[in-house]
Formats: sequence, C-alpha cells, structure tokens
Amino acid sequence: MDKLKHNLNTLGLSEEEISIYITALEQGSTTVLELARITKIPRTTVYLLIDSLTEKGLLQLTADGKKKLYVPASPEELINMATKKRDQLEKSISSLGQELPQLQALYNMSHQKPKIRYYEGIEEVKKIYEDSLSAEKIYFQHMSEKGKELMGEYGETYWALLMQKMIHTKQIIAENDKNRAYIQNESTQRNQMICIPEKYSTNIDYIIYGDNVAFITYKDRVPVGVVISDPEIVHFEKIRFMMVWEKFSGSTIDSGRSALGGLPEMTIKD
Repeated sequence: MDKLKHNLNTLGLSEEEISIYITALEQGSTTVLELARITKIPRTTVYLLIDSLTEKGLLQLTADGKKKLYVPASPEELINMATKKRDQLEKSISSLGQELPQLQALYNMSHQKPKIRYYEGIEEVKKIYEDSLSAEKIYFQHMSEKGKELMGEYGETYWALLMQKMIHTKQIIAENDKNRAYIQNESTQRNQMICIPEKYSTNIDYIIYGDNVAFITYKDRVPVGVVISDPEIVHFEKIRFMMVWEKFSGSTIDSGRSALGGLPEMTIKD
C-alpha cells in the first residue's frame, strides 16, 4: 500500500486525496458523510477533496434518489493521468530545450558582472583580510599609517596567520626609516617587500588575492572596504601593481601570455 500511495503521490495527488480515492475504491460508491467517517478527515475538507478529484477525473457524482453518491473512476484512469503527465513533461523539456540559449545568455550576463561587496568598520574590514588567507598569493600596497593605527594588533595577528599558511606575498610600503628596517628583517623569497617614496602615500590600501581586489580607505576613523570580484579587473590591477614593483625594485619583468584575454602577464625575476 505504501508503494501505491507513493506512486499516486508522484501523479500529483495529496495524501488526503489518495485516502479519499482509495476509500471510494473500497466502498464502490459512497457519500460525503461516509468518506469523512472512514478517513477521519473533516467533512468540510472532504468536500474540497472531492471537487479536486472530480476535476482530475478520479471521482464521478451520481444520485440515488435524493442522495448524492460518489463513484471512483476505474484505476485505468490513473494510467491515463500518468500518460498525460509524461506527455506534458516531454513538451516542457522540448520547449525548455528551445529556450535554453536565451536562458543561458541571461545566466552568463548575470554571472559575468563584477561582484561588489561593501564592508564598514574595523570588524567588517577584518573579514576582508581573513578572506584573503584562502589565496595562494597576495599582493599588498600598504601606504596608510592611519590604517596601521586603526587596525592595531590585528596586523600582527594577520601576518602570523599568513606566515603559518606559507602564503606567497608581494608588499609595497612607504619608504621611511621604520619600514626600511622592517623590510631588512622581514622580507624573504616567499614574502617579498619593497619601499616606494612616501610622497605616494595615501589613506587607501589595497589587496589583490584570488579573483578579488580590495580597496580599504582610512580617511575617517571608521575604515571602509570595497571588494571587487572579477578576473579581468584583478588582472588589470596586478599589471598596475607589477609596474610599480618593477619601477622601484630594480627587478626585471617578462611579458608572457595570460589566460585572461591575451593580456600580458608580468612576472618578477629576482
């Protein structure tokens, strides 16, 4: 019986409709009162279920004098229902197949748009840094002293996590005595750093990681971050980053071919 109910359910019949139809099959012909008593479904609900089953062709109304009786349709009608559903499904599949190119175009259009996320406040901006830890390589430009002040000890916590994960980095920072000493102690083959003149300092830092570029402004006391996720934009930002890197590091840049639209890909030779 469970298998039968499952099969009827796949035809679009509800549990209560199945109960009413099977009871009608068992009774041969029956009244609303009998159906309500046997199935223990409220009579007002039985009326609604009968209307639905009649519309589906599974119950028929007859009369015995003044008494209204409901007679179940032959179980063969279930096969007809299944056949109709199959035909409708095949038509839907065929129609969807014809519309698929248009639907795919809409899908591609929405997925090709750059995704932009907005973060406000120290705790929210920390999420950007935490997200970057999933990347294999990160490009930083940290030129804001106010940023270091606002982020406080989190900078050290983040750097420790970055080192622990053995993530490769390139970092551009402002040239001053403190930063020169920092580079002397911290710059390695894996975590490379250079200084550029302090006159290029701004209150905006940026990070490139994965398919994301993050801009973080410290203009006010509340930091604000904007993350753009788009491979083409990220590739462009990497080129700009590497142009600055090459200019101030004395390294050479090779031009290769990138997978992103044939744009030149820049790599550092140390």
